[in-house]
Amino acid sequence: MTDIRPRADAPIRIERMLSAPIDEVFAAWTDPESMSMWLSPIGRADVEVDPRTHGRFRVVMVGGDISIEHSGEYLVFDPPRLLSFTWRSPYTGPEPSVVTVTLTPEGETTRLLLVHESLPAEQVTPHEEGWGSILDRLAKLVGSAVADPTGGRSV
Repeated sequence: MTDIRPRADAPIRIERMLSAPIDEVFAAWTDPESMSMWLSPIGRADVEVDPRTHGRFRVVMVGGDISIEHSGEYLVFDPPRLLSFTWRSPYTGPEPSVVTVTLTPEGETTRLLLVHESLPAEQVTPHEEGWGSILDRLAKLVGSAVADPTGGRSV
């Protein structure tokens, strides 16, 4: 039997202002040591990454007794402004979802927009909450978050 789940019509959109320059934020998305500290809502992540267009990555989120593997391929790798990659996990169904991270410099700060598309409908809220926690951890790593008119919520 094929696992066919309806896909969400609207993507997840989360925006953050980070108090770090764009190069530092981009590096945090591509360095496995850095990624291991923030690329999980709780705990840590074991990360393997080949940071280039068509390069692959593997992220195992580890928290308590739970271990969840995610993998994907970079579709667009355009330093320091854009990353787009497929995202597969036990929760994304047979077809990969797609995550796009756009970074925009604003002085010494960086506006980050994360868009996650093609998720199964029942996975939108859990992924939105997960990415929110993950981006909060990224903000702490690269510097404290600065005021954001959206409050860091989906826009």
